[in-house]
Amino acid sequence: MVSLQRHFFLIYTFLFLILPISLPAQVLFTGQILDLRTQKSFGASGQKWSFRPGDSPLVKAEGKFSQGEDDPDFDSVRPLHFANAQIQLGDEVKNGWISGFQIQTSWDKVRDGDGEIYFPDFSDYVSKYKGYGWYRTEILITKEDLRSKFKSRYLTLRLGQISQADAVYWNGTFIGSSGLSIDTPDNTILDDKSLFADKTRFYRIPASLVKTDETNILAIRVFAKYPLSPGLSHDKFYISSQKYSERAEYWNDFKKIFVIVLTLLLGSFYLYWQFLFRRDEHATIYFSIGSIFMAINTLFQSQIIYSILNDGFWIKKIEYAAWIALVHFLFNFVVQFAQVHKGWIKKANIAVDVMGLLAFGSVFFLPDLYTLSKFFFYWSFVTILLGLSLCYIIFLGRKIPSMGTVSFGIFIMIILIMNDVLVEMQLDIYPGETFVKDYAFAGFSVSVALSIIGNMVASRKLVEKQKEEKDRLSRYFSPEVMETIVNDSIKLGGEERDIATLFSDIVGFTTFSEKNPPAVVLANLNTIFESLSELIFEYSATLDKFIGDAIMAFWGAPKKTDLDAYHAVACAVEMQKKMILINEQLGLPPDTFRLRIGVNFGEAIVGNIGSVRRMDYTVIGDAVNTAARLESHGVPGKVAVSEAAFLAAGGDKFLKYEESRELMLKGKAEPVKVYFVTEVLPRT
Repeated sequence: MVSLQRHFFLIYTFLFLILPISLPAQVLFTGQILDLRTQKSFGASGQKWSFRPGDSPLVKAEGKFSQGEDDPDFDSVRPLHFANAQIQLGDEVKNGWISGFQIQTSWDKVRDGDGEIYFPDFSDYVSKYKGYGWYRTEILITKEDLRSKFKSRYLTLRLGQISQADAVYWNGTFIGSSGLSIDTPDNTILDDKSLFADKTRFYRIPASLVKTDETNILAIRVFAKYPLSPGLSHDKFYISSQKYSERAEYWNDFKKIFVIVLTLLLGSFYLYWQFLFRRDEHATIYFSIGSIFMAINTLFQSQIIYSILNDGFWIKKIEYAAWIALVHFLFNFVVQFAQVHKGWIKKANIAVDVMGLLAFGSVFFLPDLYTLSKFFFYWSFVTILLGLSLCYIIFLGRKIPSMGTVSFGIFIMIILIMNDVLVEMQLDIYPGETFVKDYAFAGFSVSVALSIIGNMVASRKLVEKQKEEKDRLSRYFSPEVMETIVNDSIKLGGEERDIATLFSDIVGFTTFSEKNPPAVVLANLNTIFESLSELIFEYSATLDKFIGDAIMAFWGAPKKTDLDAYHAVACAVEMQKKMILINEQLGLPPDTFRLRIGVNFGEAIVGNIGSVRRMDYTVIGDAVNTAARLESHGVPGKVAVSEAAFLAAGGDKFLKYEESRELMLKGKAEPVKVYFVTEVLPRT
């Protein structure tokens, strides 16, 4: 387990070190894709793009729009023809383009050659250009590229996170959009539900529109209503074969589904495990509910949700609300898991609960996407502060099993969340360009999985230890009595109960011991005790102790039944019959060993008797002493049953006896009537 945690630590340390370098750059295998980013890796230039602020004027076009016979999935419609999307730019739109414009950086952060930001004030940009802008680039695809690199003439354009709406044109022809549509008029202000800030776009390029060995024109109309990384910012932008893009899209969805399924399974399994071993803890509830919100948050970050709910504003609302609930429940999970929910920590936890509840409810009442995004942006810092405060709680609960693994998962999640916050800020000092929240979820899930594995191993050892304890106890008690003792159902101290007590003594064993070596004596004694003990356990008795060559057993504790006296007498009769077989088994003459047995029934004190360091579960009292006297005054080969035990066992209706006597027993002022029972009749 230690080795597993060490490997886990090394892997995540390595990922953390390379995240700022390799993940944001997304350096891809260019043998299968055509990378469209202006910056493929740090210090290396990429595709050349131009940018023109504002929307495009319309140009007159006759006829209907058709994608060609090669792509029947595209319907024929009458589109709007934008001048900026044409293959050849007209005189009215040739001017105003900014060449070398960066994508993967929002347009309000792109700098010119002098280091000045082109559009520093977003509100001025919206006022002047209505939030629209156009990107344009030239792409050269050869026949050799289709044959050896793409290995297909059916291509797909992948656009990463675009804020906040777009429409795409290939060689002047509309091929798809998100938020905008083919007939959205110029300078139209979209409502918030049409803004898809984090959606990854996949647009199929009709094969009939792909030109080989000459320039293709890709034009993208973008709209940003709020200063939320406007334009082509973050993530990957490339052209690939349709098969490759389907695999990429499938893999992106698979990662989301994997996280969803993993968290739900972990939550369910952890709930089962905690209820199985720690019924008094609330940590299980918090983690299980948190895993549900983790799954919801991941689902609403996936591309799957856009095909179900076509409202970008509500998608973000539910995503953010689920994240706030997730943080709240995970915080409570760690506090409960660390078992430090007392004093000022309890009061602080209540304050966090109230704050989380208010934040969760507030999300659904925020009026627009910008307010929602800024609210969540600042709440991300609250998340980080809560995560850092957990360090002290983790320190207090450091002795809790598996706390180290869980705390490391929390640390990884905080680091990766900070990456997303810094990417959103697009600071020059932080070159990251890729959101990694999925990795944060996965990292925490893996850490909890490791903690569950660790706890399962510890639980397995505990079960094995309990099994060994049961095996040890089975040498002294019947299975029913043993289960009662293991479950700690026996009360400390003693209590009065009606008890049936049996004493037996081996007649002839002293003489046998004088004539045989000690090893032979011990072997024979163990054989006798083993056979008689099994018989006693069959009758659900508590085997109290071995006293030399004598046995003491009792019925009525810790479990009491109406047949305790009956079982005691029946067991005694069977023991006499068993003794005849034992002599044969040992190869000894008949009657070499015989039993004297006494059985009594009456009130006695039963419980754990002794001291704190050494105690026995036994019975004491006059009824027990009477049974011992009956055995000592008994007849070898016969069962002496007191009148109290005889009547409690059912009397002559179920017991047959050869004679009855009145015996004067030591310590008794009056004689005791004794029945010498020879047979016990069956009863239900």
